[in-house]
Amino acid sequence: MPLTQSLSTLLEESQRLTTHLSLGEIPTVQRGIDLLESESRKLVAKSVRNGRAVLDPRAHALLASSGIDTDELTDSHASAALLSAFEMLQPAYDANVESFLGQQQEQSIVNAIEESELSTLDEFDRNMTAHMQQMWEDSQRRLFEELGQYQGADMQFANAVESAGIATSPLAGGSGAFDLTDSQAHGRVTQPRVERYAQVVRKLNDARVAAARPQVDVLAGLEKATLDSSSELKSKQIGQVWKLLAHYTSPKESRNIAAGACAYLEETFVEHVDRIVAQYPHDANVGGIPSTNRKIRGYLNVQFGRLGRVPAFLEMFNDEAIWAHMYTLYRCGFKQELLKYALDMEDIITDSDPGFVAHLKGFCDQAAAIRSDIPVTAASLEDPYKAALYKVLGRGNVSKKAAAEVVQTTEDYLWSSLAVVRDAEQIAAATGHPRNTLESLQALMLKYGPGHFDPNGNNPLLYFRVLLLCGLFENAVDFLLQNDRFQIEAVHIAIALAFYGLLNIPSAETMPSSFGSYLVAADNSGGRAMLDFSRMVIHYARALPETATDDAVNYLLLLTLSTQGTCDAGQHSLCQQAIERILYERSDYARYLGDIQSDGTRKRGMLERFLPLLGISSNEQFAQTIIRRLADRSRDEGRLADTVLLYNLAERYNTVLNVLGKQLGELLYTHGGSNSNADNIGDAYGLDDVEGVARAVLEHYKQREHIARVLDDRAVTTCNTLLTIVDFLNCHRRGAYEEALEMIERTQLLPLGGDVSLASQHAERVRSLDDSITRNFSLILLAAMDTLSRLYAGLRESPFMDAVKQANLQTLRRKARSLMVFAGMIQFRMPSDTYAKLNRMDVFMN
Repeated sequence: MPLTQSLSTLLEESQRLTTHLSLGEIPTVQRGIDLLESESRKLVAKSVRNGRAVLDPRAHALLASSGIDTDELTDSHASAALLSAFEMLQPAYDANVESFLGQQQEQSIVNAIEESELSTLDEFDRNMTAHMQQMWEDSQRRLFEELGQYQGADMQFANAVESAGIATSPLAGGSGAFDLTDSQAHGRVTQPRVERYAQVVRKLNDARVAAARPQVDVLAGLEKATLDSSSELKSKQIGQVWKLLAHYTSPKESRNIAAGACAYLEETFVEHVDRIVAQYPHDANVGGIPSTNRKIRGYLNVQFGRLGRVPAFLEMFNDEAIWAHMYTLYRCGFKQELLKYALDMEDIITDSDPGFVAHLKGFCDQAAAIRSDIPVTAASLEDPYKAALYKVLGRGNVSKKAAAEVVQTTEDYLWSSLAVVRDAEQIAAATGHPRNTLESLQALMLKYGPGHFDPNGNNPLLYFRVLLLCGLFENAVDFLLQNDRFQIEAVHIAIALAFYGLLNIPSAETMPSSFGSYLVAADNSGGRAMLDFSRMVIHYARALPETATDDAVNYLLLLTLSTQGTCDAGQHSLCQQAIERILYERSDYARYLGDIQSDGTRKRGMLERFLPLLGISSNEQFAQTIIRRLADRSRDEGRLADTVLLYNLAERYNTVLNVLGKQLGELLYTHGGSNSNADNIGDAYGLDDVEGVARAVLEHYKQREHIARVLDDRAVTTCNTLLTIVDFLNCHRRGAYEEALEMIERTQLLPLGGDVSLASQHAERVRSLDDSITRNFSLILLAAMDTLSRLYAGLRESPFMDAVKQANLQTLRRKARSLMVFAGMIQFRMPSDTYAKLNRMDVFMN
């Protein structure tokens, strides 16, 4: 108790020592009884470790009987702190502030490093996963492009058609490629119309080369090809497409989609009227050479005659349906005839609508339309033809139901809708309502889908024409590609649209990475969809047979069609790569890239005619781009003959020698030391082709002074040395050892002069030799030493013993000794067992 009081008193007095100090925010160091106890235990542990524990004598005797040195054991475990091994550990509070802060800093640094390491590992894992996913997607895309896989855009329609038992294209189902073969013929025979369309493409490319803005009627050529293929297609509707596209490209319509479509629909309706009148001449009763009005009247007579009577709701005058007549005139596109007819009937028309003729005159003259605020009621529009005419002329607000009996066919509906879009400004001014837009009509047609127009799938061309008439060219081509009968036509329709600038094509920089549909959906800005024209053309070109490589190249040249008159490096690069790929696969370089004649002159290739279409301005650029890339690829794939030809065409003669040297060195290293019964290495291991090509190339270069001037002496020396090594090895295999020794001495690679002091000079020269030679030094040394050994054995076994024989034996031994010294200097360049083999042969000779 007194001790406890003494310690407590000391603690209180020590705390009072600092009461007069203003410590501010500095914390108080608490050094309590627990801390003192902990420090005391540490002191006890140290004293035990420093002292020597007393071992029980009985334990000492027991351990000693077992051969254990107890003194050594006691010293070894004395340093172990066993006293506190099983105690409850509590955190020790260090009274040293600097030590505490240093510890906290170190701990913070360690924590920061650990967190940074974990964050780095997580980021690495994420990046690696993303990279692997991207590589996988790229591999998928390349694979499916190789196979020509295509995923149609409207899979629901494709499935519905398939379930109805209607054959569809394999492209629409997500597998397969363009099938250009004739199913009726035996074997893989291309469909005849493929060649007809290819002729048009060839003429188009010829015209593109001749002029920046080619004056060629592509549509006429394609229409003729389609008409000539009518027996194969068994459809006349597809031929009408070219006439529709002609209206879109006509200067009269100024590339106005609605105007061009209306003009086409009006033209086809006139043909329909003429056909009906000619088919029913008695009912029409138009006379010999009828005027436009008599023809329209005859057409209406036939139409009403089929009903058996003229409908009572039509407004008639002298047995003539006035409003039906005027609507039909406008439906045929006869605006001026309509105005003249209305002026002639003005007195009659004024009875029901006093302002109509004036409104019509302003509308036809494209003058400021007269604002029409007349009330439109069901009674005033009892005649459906009057309602339909009012609607397309903007005469009041007419409901769709009022004109339903007139607008019955898809063509009638589209014409009335497109006519309103075409004349939107005038109609908006006349009615006071917002103008109708083509975009709203397009959205409506896409919403309807093919099932609305062709629910049974019997007439796929109907919805295709609907899409074309609405200006949805990309969707139309994509839809037609899904039908196996019209795949070829779909491709060429896309070509025509691209040629006239009507197709929305993604640039090379924004090329979609997907390998599904050729249709690239519009972005969120509400723009038009795009068609992956480049990928479609590449797939079609690759589907052409190898006998039609000319046509395949011509189709690939169309990849720059959208850049006509502009400079798009991305499209040019894509075109070059596609052509390189198909040429590499078919390996007909001489025809397309050129060839070197026997007299050294260069023959131009077919592709050089189309350099402007490839974005290449000169033959030098052509050699440094397409030819060089093909040569590099052929070199990497080990296609020696192609490599030599292509590098020669690119005028990279030193590269040819380097490739030949590397190939010779590689084959020597791989097969030169193998055992074979053949006397010639080339015969045994395929060196013959390389050797023959190398000798022919060197001889060719030697005879051409302009080539010899630019050759690298090192490359020429390397090739010649390797060929001499081949000759040396051939002689060695045949047993012509004296000739073999002469060959290897000619290379001056080995110190075979008999002077050992020259070995170091030859060893220094090894460093400057080409790798194709140095990597074969083991083979060369072993063959050279074996040559010396066999010559020595043959000479020693000779029955004659004279001074000449002794001198020759001594010479061979000196050569072998020089060779061993040289080999010892370059041991690090050879396999480990080579020197041992050389040494055995040297021992035999000495």
